[in-house]
Amino acid sequence: MRTADALRKQIQDGRLAPGAKLPSARDLQAQYGIANSTAQNALRVLKEEGLVYSVQGRGVFVRQVSPRDQFLKRYNETLEEMTAQRRADEEAVWLSGKSDDEVAAELAAAEERFTKASTEFEAATAHRDAMRAVMEQRKRLSGTYTPEETAASAQRLRDRLNEGRRRH
Repeated sequence: MRTADALRKQIQDGRLAPGAKLPSARDLQAQYGIANSTAQNALRVLKEEGLVYSVQGRGVFVRQVSPRDQFLKRYNETLEEMTAQRRADEEAVWLSGKSDDEVAAELAAAEERFTKASTEFEAATAHRDAMRAVMEQRKRLSGTYTPEETAASAQRLRDRLNEGRRRH
């Protein structure tokens, strides 16, 4: 169900547009770390929901959304936007009990915290990426991969070889 949910979300938010080909069951298997039967079941669920259709020998494709479903999607998006605006309005009403100077001071403090947090996040991300690169380099030089990493690397190599054979 999680695989079907993930694919459904990609279809609903437009990452998988009408006419787009879905990954094969084998690709879903690799991508989500699931069994082939689980991948087949995820595709079956989406077919039963009318979100996708299959063409023998070609694959599974995203179905064109009906005008009714397009309307419902736009309606729900508008409803979500209105709900978000209402929350913002309620927050503004709550803040209105403060003076302009108090609100301006809180806003400045919030912006300062956001800027600081953003800078710290970027620095931490860069440091993490650098440390991952160092660890990967050390593993390559020493050959001390975990059994899981070795198996995953071997599987990626087998997948690339099989893909090459399929293309030929």
